[in-house]
Amino acid sequence: MSEDSGFRILGPIMTGPSSSHTAGAVRIGRTARLLFGKQPEKVIVYFHGSFAETWKGHGSDKAVIGGLLGFKTFDERIKNADTFAQEAGMDVQFKRINLGPNYHPNSIKIVVLDDINPIEIVAESVGGGDIVIREVLGHKMEITGNSVTLILKHQDLVGTLSKITGAISEFELNIISLRSKDIPKKKEALTTIEIAQNAPEELSERLNKIKGMQMVRILPKLTEGEEMF
Repeated sequence: MSEDSGFRILGPIMTGPSSSHTAGAVRIGRTARLLFGKQPEKVIVYFHGSFAETWKGHGSDKAVIGGLLGFKTFDERIKNADTFAQEAGMDVQFKRINLGPNYHPNSIKIVVLDDINPIEIVAESVGGGDIVIREVLGHKMEITGNSVTLILKHQDLVGTLSKITGAISEFELNIISLRSKDIPKKKEALTTIEIAQNAPEELSERLNKIKGMQMVRILPKLTEGEEMF
């Protein structure tokens, strides 16, 4: 058995009881926080499939709240995350949803409400604490956290992608994959890029200087440890 497969079975160091319903939920909440870029104030969490049936018993609600607060999977404060959320002024509502048969039974949809920068994601908890992000801002994608991932929202201007890749190459970073989806009604695009190395802080500053750039988010590599996620 490989080290990776063993980790997937045992799961990460965590506050229990379940790697998929607790640790995975924490990481999904943390991903929503990272995409929003700061501490959210108002959030709606939708539980699909088995999450909708067992979220109270497994503490998935507190796990998501813990992630939204920035807690790691092993943080003992997760058990009282609802109290910490109240102290932080964060309002989180929970609802059940049926996303349909094409979605994993351990799926969570998170909507961060904000007048300027609302965030919406759908992610799966696939076991062992691993997650897969399936949608961002209503657009299909597949982000596993196996690589450092850049999520960029920008105006759909001629030459923007070449400027983005040029900025990345300035830091001698290798691009593993690049996907760009047009948002025709808004004349915008959502671009996701996986890179092989860790991204320096200066990369975010450089990308934000590109004309028409609206959002730059860098998701660290999930498997490199909780301190980075």
